[in-house]
Amino acid sequence: TMSSSASFQPTLSGGVLEKLSRTNYVLWRTQITPQLRGAGVFHYVDGTATEPVKVLVTKDAAGKETSGPNPLHPIWVREDQQVLGCLIQNLSKEVLVTVTTITMVRELWVALASMFLSQSLSHVNNICTTLINAQKGNQSVASYFAAMRGLADELAAADKSIQDDELMSYIIHGLDQDYQPLVYALDARATPVTLDELFAMLSNFDQRM
Repeated sequence: TMSSSASFQPTLSGGVLEKLSRTNYVLWRTQITPQLRGAGVFHYVDGTATEPVKVLVTKDAAGKETSGPNPLHPIWVREDQQVLGCLIQNLSKEVLVTVTTITMVRELWVALASMFLSQSLSHVNNICTTLINAQKGNQSVASYFAAMRGLADELAAADKSIQDDELMSYIIHGLDQDYQPLVYALDARATPVTLDELFAMLSNFDQRM
């Protein structure tokens, strides 16, 4: 419901860790959505708080119509603009310059989604390709694991998490022929290893090579 008080001021209680940039849309949306809900203003963002008519038409008992300004309309406009201001404060300059003509918060939310979701999908595809083609090469086990975990974290930030067993399959796939004895040993195990166990086994194997 709309507030009739001029003191209505949506505030994001926890603050947003990062402003929206060209590369962090899903992470930004994940942070800001619960704060908008908590502030009781998400209905402006998702479009369920529709704009009231500017003019109210009423009929008296005799059926005569009279019209006048709808007092709810300026309240809605004010509150919509205050929520819009909250979102704009959480956009980086590089994003803000692309939405300067937008005047309503729902319009901004939809524009950001359409702008970044296709970009996010492309980013996810690039990460998956990098995982598939990853090679340990001359990296240390620690560096290799850190790089692969970093790619998995990027997928998680894009709302496309992968399970540890899938990450381990990418890690093992990127090992060269020198690690074949270890790969055979892993295949022969009755129980699957954890990611931490795989790291330890690879580290020990490296030390013996």
